[in-house]
Amino acid sequence: MPDSDRTTLLNQLFAYVRDELVGDATLTPKITPQTPLLEWGILDSVRTARLLAHLRDNLDVRVPPTHMTGHHFKDVASIADLVWSLRSQPA
Repeated sequence: MPDSDRTTLLNQLFAYVRDELVGDATLTPKITPQTPLLEWGILDSVRTARLLAHLRDNLDVRVPPTHMTGHHFKDVASIADLVWSLRSQPA
């Protein structure tokens, strides 16, 4: 897939995290795709579950338990990379 598709995916995920998961309105303008979601407390167990449901329901991507690590969920860019790689794997 072209890089524009990858950029679109990153932008979609960033918008979802910013608009649906950031609980503190004062943080919203400060976050970027590289903001450390775990360190800043943006991703907790409930929000991670919501994010996983979003990935499953809207992007048709199921994250295997082996990929549920801080490395893959440290920021939106890492999540986009994970989704991209899972989409690229044969079914």
